[in-house]
Amino acid sequence: MTPPEAPGDTRPAPAPSPRNLGLDRARAVAVIAMVMGHTLDAVLSDAARDGVGMLAYWSMRAVTAPLFLFVAGWAFSTTVQRTGAHGPGVLRRYLPRVGLLLFWGYLLRWPGWGLPAFFAGDVAVWRHFLSFDALHGVAGSLLLGAGVLSVLRGRAARMAALASLAVLFPCVSPGLRASAEAGGWPLALELALVGKASNFPLFPWAAYFFVGGLTGLGLAGVKRVPHWLCLMGPACVLLALMALWGGDPKVSDPTLVAWRVGLLAVVAGLAMLLPSRWDGLLGPVGRASLWVYVVHLPLAYGWSTFAGLGGRLGHSQDVLPSLGLALSVLTVSLSLALPAKKLHGRWRGRGTGASPLRGAPGEESSAGAALVPEPPVSG
Repeated sequence: MTPPEAPGDTRPAPAPSPRNLGLDRARAVAVIAMVMGHTLDAVLSDAARDGVGMLAYWSMRAVTAPLFLFVAGWAFSTTVQRTGAHGPGVLRRYLPRVGLLLFWGYLLRWPGWGLPAFFAGDVAVWRHFLSFDALHGVAGSLLLGAGVLSVLRGRAARMAALASLAVLFPCVSPGLRASAEAGGWPLALELALVGKASNFPLFPWAAYFFVGGLTGLGLAGVKRVPHWLCLMGPACVLLALMALWGGDPKVSDPTLVAWRVGLLAVVAGLAMLLPSRWDGLLGPVGRASLWVYVVHLPLAYGWSTFAGLGGRLGHSQDVLPSLGLALSVLTVSLSLALPAKKLHGRWRGRGTGASPLRGAPGEESSAGAALVPEPPVSG
């Protein structure tokens, strides 16, 4: 709360922060959960995984990746709407970010362990290299979202388009997958859209990005109701309806997406309720999500011919040592990622003439908002 002005105090009142602090908190929670989850997955022993507490954690861990895609879409749509961008300007603004995500995504899948087979055209090695992970998934979703919002200007029209895509992608995924399995699809297209070798093919994973975009535009018009309640209220209703209906998440893509949307909205709402005194720490962590992803993944799983913790230790650690390793990876990742984020911001500022480390007021970088592959990316 801003303290009352003293009598005769003519100093202007401080302007409210333009940042969406609730979004920053949700992104930071997702970053921390990502690093901890990947490190635990890399080193936790099979016996420790079967514990009751770990089984419960593992079931909730499936929400981390959808949460990243969700907040990426949220950040993207609110920035486009607030800045009034439309037409080719939207694509010009986001194509460099799409390129950056794809660059890091393919670099992290570089098969240094199998270069002779790679250059010889071995299908198995190329399937590894071309598989869509989280960075590819965010890049594809961002490209699709930018294309849609570039041709639509009104908030209502944009919300209707994003809602339609959020429903369409899970519904058509089974049919597309069956078509791809029947053969005849180019390998790169199959892996990008529906390939089982990919962790995050666009169908159905882009649906979470579109739901996030829809949420961002919807919350932009809400002034009197707390945004955390706008997230958690409908989410609880959705989860209750799914439970009453008996919808099994394993039955189909639409039911799985519906369950995860409800859970991730609850998690995002709870993150928005975190104390405001933590914002100075959580904000930078959330905004550096791309760089945390790039740094922590080789540490946990390895990269190319470099063996990470998973390759060096395997599934050998009990719960407490695994948690210690996860916290260590988080610490190292943040110590490297936060300076990298600042350097990249200064470089962009010099190139565009903008103030270093700042974009438009309150802008959330969509380029690093959703970044979570599950299995290792090393060979």
